[in-house]
Amino acid sequence: MQARDIMTTGALTVTPQSSIAKAAQLMLAHRISGLPVVDQAGALVGIVTERDLACRPEISTAPRHEKWVQLWLTPDELAEEYVHSRGRTVGEVMTRKVVSITPETPLDKVVALMIRDGVKRLPVVQDAMVIGIVSRADLLRRLAARLDSLPEAKIADLSMRKHILREITGKRWAPRPIINVAVLDGVVELTGSVQSEIVRNAVRVAAENAPGAAKVIDHLSVVPRASGSKERA
Repeated sequence: MQARDIMTTGALTVTPQSSIAKAAQLMLAHRISGLPVVDQAGALVGIVTERDLACRPEISTAPRHEKWVQLWLTPDELAEEYVHSRGRTVGEVMTRKVVSITPETPLDKVVALMIRDGVKRLPVVQDAMVIGIVSRADLLRRLAARLDSLPEAKIADLSMRKHILREITGKRWAPRPIINVAVLDGVVELTGSVQSEIVRNAVRVAAENAPGAAKVIDHLSVVPRASGSKERA
């Protein structure tokens, strides 16, 4: 699946000459957290987000540093911070280093970029022009649609058990030393022991996601590994 499959087409944009008041009003009116900034030709030159507008003297949130902190900042850094918190146009406060994607960018890379850079939305660019946006909300909507459309597969209890065991076998977090999965009429019962509460949750989720699972009964006990024992590769 690619960015084109979930992106919002025709993103709202502003120009560097737009006022920050206009940018804030657009974000509020459309309930979005950021806007791509484009030049007169429509090419992407930056992005302005809620974070760029959060530190302002108008709401008493402008940066204030102790004198000893200022000693560690260069005059250029202090001047740049001053402009960013008091600028009147989008061009003065926007983030210029923009992470963007193309319509063909795979969704796993989209998510990886969002996590790496801590951003909520990525402009979709084609031939230097912004043609859309992929936001976290777009990803959630796609996920919800896929979950709703999952077939309620009616498989035999034995096949379901094999599916769960396949899912939790071979992974580095695989439960050990002992675990049993019993399935009767779509009800999964988990017994045995795992090394941590996190692994217990992972096993339970694997059982819950098995096609046809109607209910999961968790009787797993948590038995931490002995101190000094080594993790199996």
